[in-house]
Amino acid sequence: MCELFAFSSKKPRDLTDILTRFYARSVNQPNGWGLAEYDDEGRMCMHKSPERAVDSKVLPRLIGEGIPRKRVLAHIRLATVGSINVNNCHPFVAYDGTGREWTLIHNGTVFNSAALIRYYQRQEGETDSERLLLYLMDLIDEKTRRVGHPLSKNERFDVIQGMLASIADRNKLNLFLYDGEQFYVHANNAPAMLYYLEDKTPGDESLMFATQPFTEGDWKEVPKTRLLAFNDGKFTREGVNHHIMFHSDYYRIMLEPTHPEMDFSFL
Repeated sequence: MCELFAFSSKKPRDLTDILTRFYARSVNQPNGWGLAEYDDEGRMCMHKSPERAVDSKVLPRLIGEGIPRKRVLAHIRLATVGSINVNNCHPFVAYDGTGREWTLIHNGTVFNSAALIRYYQRQEGETDSERLLLYLMDLIDEKTRRVGHPLSKNERFDVIQGMLASIADRNKLNLFLYDGEQFYVHANNAPAMLYYLEDKTPGDESLMFATQPFTEGDWKEVPKTRLLAFNDGKFTREGVNHHIMFHSDYYRIMLEPTHPEMDFSFL
């Protein structure tokens, strides 16, 4: 399976060793890697390549020795949907109608969602993950038109929460999003979950997330089947529990007719 990594802190930290250890896990995820970093204004610098991270000649220089970082998303890919090329490597980036930049990394497969079919002709690659992000952009734009102003962070949270709850049935949705202002995390794939390591030191708080714990420390499971927001090393909001887990037994029914597309009038 793919593996995800995210980091958010109050102050910049040296992640050289952490990122080196994360990308070393790509021995079993050979189909691509990606790294996105964000400055204090939310601007992103991203690199990705359709090769094993451990074979990359570029990645060690990007990780750097002692470069301080506050906001990071990273991904190593084991392909399930889409061929092996750079357009299918995470992270994926899209823009809503106000020009806000969104980034997504995803571990899972979207088996059951008629709502994503329309994006096959719009996406640059072939993955369901990219289609998921494009779908979110349309929902954000729809909500923006309805309210008549750019959405606040709480309004954006509500749209994401509604989307994930509506398509969670029979879909693997372990993912991170970043909207230039705050991060979002969601996990519903059993037994493959997400874990976090929290440092609550006042003034130096941090949160580190991974598909599997790979450092020392008191790693905890990310709360399941709900959206959470975090920024500057702290959780900032926990959403409503939709209670829809993906289980391996769903593989036997993934070819059954999909459910009707949900009504988003409540957003």
